[in-house]
Amino acid sequence: MQNQLAPNLFTMVDKIELNNKLIASQWVKIRNINLIFHTHKISPQKFRDKFAIPIIEFFCAVIREKKSAGDCPIMTKFVHFMLEKGISPKDVFDICMGLRRTIISYLFKEKLIQGNALETMDEMATLFDANLSGVLNVFTTFYKEQQKNIEVSESQQKKYNQILKIINFINTKIVIVQNSRIIMCNKSFFEIIAIKNIQELYKRYEDGFSFMTNINCDEKECDLKKVDKWLSQLNNSKKPFTTDIYHQKYGKVFTYSGRVTILPDSNPIQYIITLNNIASHLDKEEELQEKLSHDKLTGLYSYAKFEHLIGEAQRIALNEGTNLALSIVDIPKLKEINENQGYDAGDRVIIEVAEDIRSHADDSMILAHLEGSRFGILMPYESEQACYDWCHTLSVQLNTKTERKTVSVTGFDLTEKINRLLMRAYDLADMARTAVHTDFENIDLYDILPEQDIFIEQFKDIDKIDTSLYFKSLPILSENKLISINQDDIALSISNKQLAIAHIDDTVYLRLTSLGAVQAKIGTIDPKNKIFTIHKFRFDEHSPLDRKKFRIEAKENLPIKVVSSGGALNGIVLNFNQDHIALVLKNKKRLHVGDLVSVIVFFEIENLVKPFNTHANIERIEKVKEGFKIVLACNFDTVNKKLLSDYLAHRQREVIQELQNI
Repeated sequence: MQNQLAPNLFTMVDKIELNNKLIASQWVKIRNINLIFHTHKISPQKFRDKFAIPIIEFFCAVIREKKSAGDCPIMTKFVHFMLEKGISPKDVFDICMGLRRTIISYLFKEKLIQGNALETMDEMATLFDANLSGVLNVFTTFYKEQQKNIEVSESQQKKYNQILKIINFINTKIVIVQNSRIIMCNKSFFEIIAIKNIQELYKRYEDGFSFMTNINCDEKECDLKKVDKWLSQLNNSKKPFTTDIYHQKYGKVFTYSGRVTILPDSNPIQYIITLNNIASHLDKEEELQEKLSHDKLTGLYSYAKFEHLIGEAQRIALNEGTNLALSIVDIPKLKEINENQGYDAGDRVIIEVAEDIRSHADDSMILAHLEGSRFGILMPYESEQACYDWCHTLSVQLNTKTERKTVSVTGFDLTEKINRLLMRAYDLADMARTAVHTDFENIDLYDILPEQDIFIEQFKDIDKIDTSLYFKSLPILSENKLISINQDDIALSISNKQLAIAHIDDTVYLRLTSLGAVQAKIGTIDPKNKIFTIHKFRFDEHSPLDRKKFRIEAKENLPIKVVSSGGALNGIVLNFNQDHIALVLKNKKRLHVGDLVSVIVFFEIENLVKPFNTHANIERIEKVKEGFKIVLACNFDTVNKKLLSDYLAHRQREVIQELQNI
């Protein structure tokens, strides 16, 4: 019988069917199709065997008029498979058209198409257009179903969000259950069991409901494996039940009264469980707040309360213009004490430290036991030195006991976020190796020295000692003869240069072979006999004796302009050396360590004003009483480097001249 649908292709169909595997293999090897498969992790060989060969077989059956064109079930499965893989409609059509090109290429290559090329192409177009119609129908159906699912999902999500928004305004604890699983809870409920979401709930309580204990109701005993049945019974009976729930925040079990209702228009059914505290089972509110705000072991404030009080203190300090500092006291060996001597011994050390801090503090200070080995002290202060000295005397008191303690202290910007302040204070405490560690800059740093008699012992075999006083960062060195050694101080000869600048309580710097860099204070000065005494010996962590580069104090009120991406700021130069400039700014508007800035200073050298303009990197930013101290590392060109060197020499001559005129 004559084929009516595709007479030309009918003469070639046996050859196509015989070589369907070859044609299918060539189809999946087309470059852009292979790339699509690779992108979506589809095996070309599996695709060939599962889809390509069956589609070609169906194509042959259509040519023989055994199947209807455009109604290919394999093609329908193929399109669904591709769309579910996330392949775009364009790529799906490219794959379909790839089959058409592959069959045509095969027919020409095998010279099966000769004088009938135009008619054969028309037949191919007719069959594939019919197939295209089938593909479009699959697309339309798929996207309709997908859109319907999206609309249902969006509707459910919108309803979910509306319900969640409403129940979060309610203080009553609310739990919503569907198909025996908790699907929604309000914030008030999450707070009592100290979790954030449903996922965390099921991680902590595998069945989702074991946060409830001692459940009591008129119905049969609750079976948490058949939750929906139990909830249905409670809803039908309209009677309440009671249950115990451990309140994570208060560290106590409370008894709650619960009721069950059905959420209107819910399908499937959603049960609403409401839980209310039974007042007769609650402690007094004052007692709960006391437990929450105070540490049980020490009686000091807890971390949470301390954090809250810092915020209040910041607001008051901003209004009154006062300064605040945060000190962290740490017991570095507490873990070892707990492990080697037991937790009772560790608790005794914690209590001792708390008592020492309490006895040393005054009413203006806020004290807290932050965690294990650490305590917090929030204090107002007038000067950084006075604040540091208070911390030092506390450190002395703490370290009269056997276990070593460290004290760290930092000042802070009153607009600083509390969590960042606490993180910075903790970082400073982690770095504490000496008894007192601080990021204050313009203070006399010291640490606890050995007992005075041991320290004085170091001088008994010394006839002379080198000491340094500083005048505007210029060192005045002298070899001083040891005159006498007393219980608390040492008497030394003093040179004329040192005598000219020395004052009571000035700092003297010296270095001892056994102790390293040390500083002391001038106790008395006898100008007539050229003798002075030094006392209050301290280790010196940042001794100027250790400076590798010469530094000089800038001329008073020397202005400097710092230009960054955030704008220009005006400051005052403090001091400088060959590579660095230290200055003070009232605020550090959007300046950060590592930023590249431009600086402009006008140096006066031999009555000539010369502009100094260079780029610099911010190396350090420190909070000081006047604002912020900024240390810049300069990026010189040859001209600027010489200019700064010239001004350094000029300023040194000025300081020496001032010294000679005293």
